Order: sequence, then structure tokens, then C-alpha cells
Amino acid sequence: MKIYVATVGSRGDNEPFAALALEAAAAGHEVYFAHTDDIAPQPTALYTDLALPGSIGAVIAHQGVSVVKALKNYSSVMKPLMGGILAETTKQILALKPDVVVYHPKILTAATATHAVGGIAIRAEMVPMMNPTKEFAPVGVPAWIPSSWNAASYRVILSAMSAFSGPAKKLARRLGVIRTEPDLTFVPVSPSIISPPKDWPEDVVMTGAWHCPEYGQLDEELAQFLEFGEVLYAGFGSMKDSHGAARADAIVQAARSQGMKILMVTGWGGLVPSPTDHLAHDILIRESVPHSEVLPHCEAAIHHGGAGTVHAMLRAGVPSVIMPFLADQPWWARHLHHQKLGPAGLSRKSKKPSVIAASIAAARSYEGVTKLAGLKMATEDGLARAVEVIQDAEAGVHPLRPS
Repeated sequence: MKIYVATVGSRGDNEPFAALALEAAAAGHEVYFAHTDDIAPQPTALYTDLALPGSIGAVIAHQGVSVVKALKNYSSVMKPLMGGILAETTKQILALKPDVVVYHPKILTAATATHAVGGIAIRAEMVPMMNPTKEFAPVGVPAWIPSSWNAASYRVILSAMSAFSGPAKKLARRLGVIRTEPDLTFVPVSPSIISPPKDWPEDVVMTGAWHCPEYGQLDEELAQFLEFGEVLYAGFGSMKDSHGAARADAIVQAARSQGMKILMVTGWGGLVPSPTDHLAHDILIRESVPHSEVLPHCEAAIHHGGAGTVHAMLRAGVPSVIMPFLADQPWWARHLHHQKLGPAGLSRKSKKPSVIAASIAAARSYEGVTKLAGLKMATEDGLARAVEVIQDAEAGVHPLRPS
């Protein structure tokens, strides 16, 4: 089977799709993985890398995660960037004629192009946000809405998405395609974190999380740092704003007040260490680390709350404080607290060490439930489930296979 996988975004958007591409290729399928240079090509992978134009990392490096700057620069930055990505993915799909396309929701034209070549289009949502349910509200809806409005609140998200549907409709007219919507939706989330809603239709499949364990030899300095003493992991992935230095200083003071060492993972700039941090014996600074190897040695964590990081922390049984920046991160913070898997989220602008220290202490009181979640997640194989559903859909097992 020929499978085309396409994604766009930060590391958290890229790595799950890369994991799926690896899994499908290992199962013997002909796989093409299209992505921007926000994730490095893998020359030894069994799939074929395809380049998409632009870089989300470059955008964040320039404007951070400011919503105001994003709106101001939308016409000059994001609109042409996404336009190029939509054009290139369409070109690649039409040329390759894949049997199945699995795509990030931002690639609005993917389903249209897929249907033009007779393929099966599968949208993959890293967090459930486009399929109404009474059980929880979607990302982007204020926390204060009553639960009785949950299902209706999805209309807000769907209406917002429809405002960007112009390229898909225009492409449909050009290609003579009727359907611009996906045939199936994957939600690569662990059922240990979110129980699959009973009112979801059968074309929405919660597969379990998609991840590749990041194994590898830790350098000697990092291994020794993790071996002795209680370690706080602090990292904000692809997030960046103007508070990186103050945030790093406050977290260092908070961790020290709890008798903890700090593994400071700077990522794209969410933490900016001071010159003295580089010299301190109780601080180790890295740009990135392999979560699968490092997290089991950490007593607690403080992070932005992206979907991939949330799963990584719970998989390792590490209690954590979420300081959300944007998008799905506030949603994850609220959801984990509601599910009694962690304390309430903390503002990313928090600069009081005493407040952060109190949140770290609160997180550690959840250690038992986070370890239990990790044990449950260890039995899940979201990638195998996704490939199984893809194979069934291509074989005509799923009732919504295109005719």
C-alpha cells in the first residue's frame, strides 16, 4: 500500500507523524513523509522524506508565540507560508497517487487532493477538537462554559475552521471533487488520559498516542547528573516569549527551595539561562534531551503542556506542573487537573519562586496516579492500532471507505 503522511508545525506536531511513518514503513508499506525542515530528514529510515517549504521554527524565532504579533504578521508571514505548504502537498499527492493520506488538520486541502486520486483521507488530531461530544469542550473554548454546552461549543471551532476552507473549496472546483472532508479521523491520544467519548461516530478512532522511544547513550555528564539527588525537569519545547530569562531564574529558585537540582532544557527559547546557571553545580543545561531516557530519572517536571510532552511525562510516571502558552496547552492543563492527574496550570508569566515551588510540591502529591497512568500507557500501542485501521480501511473493512 502507498501511504502519504504530511504534517506541519513544531516538534510536537512533527514527531507523532514521523513515528507513524516509521511504523507503517516497518509494516512493509511504501511510505512518504512530507514535512518542513522543523524536523530533520532521516536518511536511514524506511520511508521517503519529502520536503515542504518554510519553517514554523523560523517564524517562532522571529515573533515568539505572541498572538498579537501572529495576527499582525499573518498576511505577510503565515498566509504565504501555509499557501506554499498547501500547494506543495497537493502537488505531491496528485503525483504520487497514494492509497491513503494521513494529514495534520492545518493541511486543509489534503482530503480534497486525496479524493481526486481515489485515496482514503485520514485527518489526525493531536488533541480532540473537531468532533462534537457532550463529554468535554474543545480546545479554544473558555474554561468557564458549563458542561451542558460542551457539544454545542464545537460549532465555534468548526465555524472558525470553515473561515479557512477557501483553498480546499477552490481546489475541489478545479479538480472536480465533491468531498473536501476526511473519511476517517485519528485521535492519537492515550485512553488512559481521555476515555473515548461514547457519542463519537465510528469514523473517529482514538488510537492511543504515537511516539518513538528516544533511546541512546546519555553523555557522561548528563548520566551522572541524573544519578544522584532529586531532579526537576524544566523545558518548554518550541515555545518562546520575552519572559525566558525571568522564568528560568524563578524556576531555579523554586527548585532549590524544594531541595531539587534542575535539568534546564532550553528548546527554542522558553528558558534563557543566566551566566551563573552555566556554572552552578545543581543546574545542567541542554538544548534538548531524549525523554525516554531522561524522564524516568526525574522526580517532577515543569513544562508547557503540549500533547507530546504531556504523554511523555505520564508515560514516564513523572508528576508535572503545566505552564501553558497557547493552542491546546491550556486545554491539557485543565483536563489533567480535572482528571486528577496533576495540579492546576500555572501562568507562563509566573515569576514568584514561592508560587512555582508550591505548584511543584502540589504536583509531587500526584505521584501515585501519574505512575499508575504510566503503567496503563505501557500496555498501549497507538501506532500499531493506527496502521491496523489504515490497512482495514484500504481492504474495505471500514464502512466509510470511498467507492
